[in-house]
Amino acid sequence: MNFEANLQRDAQGRLFIPPTQRPDGTWRPIKYVKEGYIPQDEVDSYRSKGKIFAEGVKAVGVPGYAGPVKQEERLTNADLNQTKMSKNQKKRQKKKEKKINDALQTDEDAEQLSSKVADLKVNLESEQKPVDVEKKKKNLLKKLRAIDDLQKKVDEGSVTPDKEQIEKLGRRKEIEDKLSALT
Repeated sequence: MNFEANLQRDAQGRLFIPPTQRPDGTWRPIKYVKEGYIPQDEVDSYRSKGKIFAEGVKAVGVPGYAGPVKQEERLTNADLNQTKMSKNQKKRQKKKEKKINDALQTDEDAEQLSSKVADLKVNLESEQKPVDVEKKKKNLLKKLRAIDDLQKKVDEGSVTPDKEQIEKLGRRKEIEDKLSALT
């Protein structure tokens, strides 16, 4: 929309926005403006550096991933950019290049480490099994004691078992089978 086409000059040569009619039928008053005035609706909204960066990331993809670019190409691009960079930017660029070089060298080391980690996981699992078996035994013995206590109370007549307690008493054989399987 070309806003400047709607501007007019009065007898003294001042710029103004002519009156317009609102949807409810009332009229907007004349609004005097300075040369180069741009209405608020046509001014670009403020975008922070973070928002601009985020939009750039969406267009590029994963931040920091340049794709399969050869090392020689990266250095030539960096050399071109260094002429425009400040001292701190150059330091950061050198650190980045060093990290990239280290990452390329450690690819083989990462594979070796991953195999070592897998071996450690296997060792840890084998060590945990005896502890788990003992925990399960303790748990099953505890359940058997609770069932025995409940059976004694029922035999004495101090407790009349409800539905859940009858089910608990019926599970005695199942728990004993599990306990014998663990030993």
